[in-house]
Amino acid sequence: MFKVSWDRETGGVKLSSLVGKDTVNISPRPVFYEELDLLGLNTLGWQYPQCEEPLLWACNKEYYYRGDLVFEAKDANIYDKATIVFQPGKEKLKLKPVNMQKMLEHTKEQMFLCESEAIEFIRDIYDTYSGANRMTEKHAANRMDFESLAEIQEKKTKQKMAIVKEDCESFDIMPLSEAEKQGKKVLKATKIDYFLASFSGGKDSQVVLDLCTRALPPDSFQVIYSDTGYELPSSLELYDEVQKHYHEQFPTLKFRTARNHESVLNYWDKIGTPSDKHRWCCAVMKTAPLYRMLKLPNSNKQAKVLAFEGVRSEESVKRSSYERIGKGVKHSFVTNARPILKWNTTEIFIYLFRYNLTINKAYRMGKPRVGCIFCPFSSPWDDMVVNNRFKSNLAPFLNRIITIAKDRKIPNIDEYIQERKWRLRASGNFVSQKSSVEFIKSTPHLVASISNAKIDIEKWLITISDFTMSRNGNVAQGEFNFKKKIYAFEINYKDDSNYTFTLYNASDIMLVKALKRVLYKTTYCISCEVCEVECPTGALSVYPDIKIDKTKCTHCHNCLDFHEHGCVVADSLVKSMENKAKAGNISKYGTFGIREEWLSEFFADSQVTFWIVGNSSLGNKQVPSFKAWLKDAEIIDSKNILTEFGQFCIDNMVNDPELIWSLIWINIVYNSELVSWFANNVKPNHAFNRASLSELAYDYFSSSFSKNTIDYAFQALMQVFNYSPCGETLCQGAEYDKNHLIRYEFKELSEIALAYSLYKFSEANGTTSLRVKDFYDEDCKNGIVREFCLSKETFEKGLRTLNSAKDRILVANLSMGLNHITLQDGLTPLDVLKKLFR
Repeated sequence: MFKVSWDRETGGVKLSSLVGKDTVNISPRPVFYEELDLLGLNTLGWQYPQCEEPLLWACNKEYYYRGDLVFEAKDANIYDKATIVFQPGKEKLKLKPVNMQKMLEHTKEQMFLCESEAIEFIRDIYDTYSGANRMTEKHAANRMDFESLAEIQEKKTKQKMAIVKEDCESFDIMPLSEAEKQGKKVLKATKIDYFLASFSGGKDSQVVLDLCTRALPPDSFQVIYSDTGYELPSSLELYDEVQKHYHEQFPTLKFRTARNHESVLNYWDKIGTPSDKHRWCCAVMKTAPLYRMLKLPNSNKQAKVLAFEGVRSEESVKRSSYERIGKGVKHSFVTNARPILKWNTTEIFIYLFRYNLTINKAYRMGKPRVGCIFCPFSSPWDDMVVNNRFKSNLAPFLNRIITIAKDRKIPNIDEYIQERKWRLRASGNFVSQKSSVEFIKSTPHLVASISNAKIDIEKWLITISDFTMSRNGNVAQGEFNFKKKIYAFEINYKDDSNYTFTLYNASDIMLVKALKRVLYKTTYCISCEVCEVECPTGALSVYPDIKIDKTKCTHCHNCLDFHEHGCVVADSLVKSMENKAKAGNISKYGTFGIREEWLSEFFADSQVTFWIVGNSSLGNKQVPSFKAWLKDAEIIDSKNILTEFGQFCIDNMVNDPELIWSLIWINIVYNSELVSWFANNVKPNHAFNRASLSELAYDYFSSSFSKNTIDYAFQALMQVFNYSPCGETLCQGAEYDKNHLIRYEFKELSEIALAYSLYKFSEANGTTSLRVKDFYDEDCKNGIVREFCLSKETFEKGLRTLNSAKDRILVANLSMGLNHITLQDGLTPLDVLKKLFR
C-alpha cells in the first residue's frame, strides 16, 4: 500500500506515500542470521550476532545493509549453495541488528492505516453477509435463490444485474450500473454457511488470521489448515504454536485440520509426479479435503463459504488482476475476500514484528515464500534452502524423482534435478498404468475404445442427462435425452472393464464433450475427492466408492467441467498420441520448415514442373520437407497435385499475403501433430527456443519417436517461425531476445480468417452450433483461440463484424449471458473464403 525506502538510522525500512531518493522498486524482505549462515557468510569473514532481529534486507537476490548493496547471491540449486559476489569493500563486515523499536515507531502511522482499513473491510464483509444470513432465515420471502434470479434477469434484460441489500432488511435485483450509481451495497451471495480464515503456514495467511481475530467474534469463523503431506516441518510447528497462542486469548475459536484420505506419495504412484502442466497436488491434497470438510450438517451438500484469504497483488501478474471480493474463483460455492490484497511483502513482515507474532522458521532460513517442500513452481533457490535445512523431509520425494529418472534412463540425473527438468512432465507416458481411452472416430459417430476402466460406466453416465440402457450379454444399448433430443448409444463389451462405446449421430458438441469426460472419469477415477466438492446438490460422493443420487443430480455438469478431461487423474495420465486419428509423423519435415521464399517460388512456377530436379532452388533434402508442409497446409494433395485451396492462395497471395499465411497456419495446426502440440502447449507471452520446446514435448512424443527425431522436428518448427510470416507477422514466434522467440496474441487477425477457422472447427467437430466460451475450455484442442491466442475481446469483436456483414455467414448472439455462434448449414471453409473474399 505504501512505498518502501531505506531507514539508514535504524537499519530497517520506512513507509511513505511519496517516492524519495531511497525508495526501493522491489519490496524488500528481512534477512536473518539463519540465512547468512546457510550462505556461509560466517565463514567468509563477516561477523554478526545470532539474534531474533533481522540483520539485512533482500530484494530478490540482492542484499542490502543499511541502504547499501553489499552482495549478490547467484547460481543456487538443490545441490549447490549460492555463489556470493561482494560489492567492493564489503568483503568483511561487522553487522548490527535492525533497531526494531525505532523502525516500528517510524512506521506505526502507515501500519495503523493499513491495519485499520483491513479490519474495517473484514468487519464490513462479515456484517453484510451475516446480516444477509439473518434476513434469509427471518423472512420466508428471502429464502429464494437471488443469485439464480439475477442470472435469469441478465439473460432476459441483456445487461449485468446485481443483488443489492436494501435498508428495509430485504434484497433487490437491479442493473449493476444503477446500483453503482445509487451507491448500493452489492452482494456476491445472499447466504453464507461458514466464515473461514484460510491458514497455510505462510506469512500472508498468518496476518489475515490475526486481523480476523481483531475484527470478528471468535465464534463467528473457523480456521482450517490443509496438511497436504508436502508441508515443511516449520509450517506444522507454526500451526501448533498458532493454535496455542489464539486459544489462550479466544478459547471458542475453532481450529481444524483437513487431510486427504490417502498419502501424497501414493498419489504420485497413481497420478504421476506433479509438474508445470499437471498441478494436481493443490486440488487433491489441499482444497478438496478442506471444502469436503465443510459439508452442511446431516447432508452431503456443499456449504456456501466465505473465505478470508491472504492473496496479494504483488505476488504475481495473475493475482494483480484479482478483485478484492471474488465469487466462484476456483469453486462456485466459495466467495473469496482478500483483506491484504494491496499490501506489499515489507508491510506483511512489519505487521508480524509489530505484534510479536512467531515467524515461520523457513523465512528465517531464506525462503522468500513458504509453501510445499518440493514444488514444480518453486525455484532452484527454494530447493537449495530445503535440501540444506529439511534434508530428511525432502528425501522421500527426491528419492522418488531419482528412481523415476533411472527408470526413464535419463543420462545425467544430477543435472536433470539441478535444472528442475523433472517438473516438465506433460503426459502419462512414464507412469505405470494400464488404463487408456482411445477415440477412434469422431464423425458422424463418436467411437471410443476403453481399456481397464476403473469404474462402472453406468455410474458416471448419470451426470450427462436422463438416459435408458439395457444390456443383453456383451452388448448394451441405450439413449440419452439431451436437450430434448434423443441420441442412441451402444457399448460392446469384452468384459466389464474393456469395451467400445459408440455414440450415434454425434452432432451436439456439448453432449460429445460431456461424454468424453465421462469416459475419462470412468477409465481413470481413483476417488481423489476433487470433483465431489463441485457438486452443488450433494448428489455426488466419491469416497470410499462412487455414488450418485439420481434424485439429486441436476445434470449441471459441474463435476465434468471443473477440469480438463473432466478428471484430475485423467488429465495427468492420458498418454500422448492416444487419439489414433492424430498419429502423425513428425519426422517427415526433416530439419526444414516452410519458407516464404519457397512458397513464392512454388506459386510463381508451374506447380507440375516445380518438382523436377533442378527446376527450383531447393536442395534434395529440402524437397520432401517442403512437400510435407504443403500437404499439411492443404495446398497440395497426397499426389502432389495443387488443390482448390492452393489455387485460392495463388490467386490472392499478392493482394493479401497476411490473410493467406493466416489460412495456411490454421490448416497446419489442424494437420500437423507437431504444430498442434505447439498450439496447445505454448501459452501466450511464453518465451521459448528449440531446446526448451524439445524438452517440454519429450514426454508427449517419446513413445513414438526418438529424441533425435523430436529435436529435428522442433528445429524445423523454429525455421517455420524464422523464415515465414507465421513467426513475426502472425505473432506465433516473434523475436524476444537473441536466444528466444515469444508467442503472443495476433490481434490483427482478419475476419475472413476468423470465419474460415470457425467453419474449419465446425467441419472437424460435426456441429454448426458453437459457443465462445467453449474455445477457451482446456479440453478444446483446436480452433481460433489455440491457433492465434485470441482474447475474448478480440474474438467477440471479430464475431460482431461478421454478424453485421452484408454477406453474413454466421449469427453471433453475444448479449449479456449469451455467447452463441450459429453457422450456416452446408457451407464449407472454402465456400466461406469464396463468399467473403471478393
